Amino acid sequence: MTGWQWFWTLVGFLLLILVLIFLYFFQPFEDLFTLVLNGVSYSNAIFWVALIIGIIGFCTFHWHAYKVHIVQQRSVESMVLTSLRGSTFTAILLSGGATLQAVQNLCVYLLQNGYGFDSNFGKRIAATIALVIITGIFCVIFWLLKLIRPAHA
Repeated sequence: MTGWQWFWTLVGFLLLILVLIFLYFFQPFEDLFTLVLNGVSYSNAIFWVALIIGIIGFCTFHWHAYKVHIVQQRSVESMVLTSLRGSTFTAILLSGGATLQAVQNLCVYLLQNGYGFDSNFGKRIAATIALVIITGIFCVIFWLLKLIRPAHA
């Protein structure tokens, strides 16, 4: 990327952050959001942000990989390998977002009045540990895919 592309990318991210901050404090948006998606609230916003970024990144990555590997290079093998890398990275992003959400839910549970080390606490700890393990497995798979090089004809 050139200097101006980095600048406009940074401006775009800052505008996105400002819009998200505005929407967080705008009560009618929260009411509409919870009305449309029943049961969803800002208590699981970390996962929703990770999900939206994952979907947008997944689509953008695959479109770019298609243009480079199929249209320009005409290499299906490179496209498949690149697609696997992108899909694995999206899995890392989604499981990492779910892990952060589980940690946040655990912290909120611990900060409540009268919490105890009961079955609910055990379920939250188990979910957090399982998500950390899943994220680690996806990281290892991504690392292995980075080591694989396509054979050139």
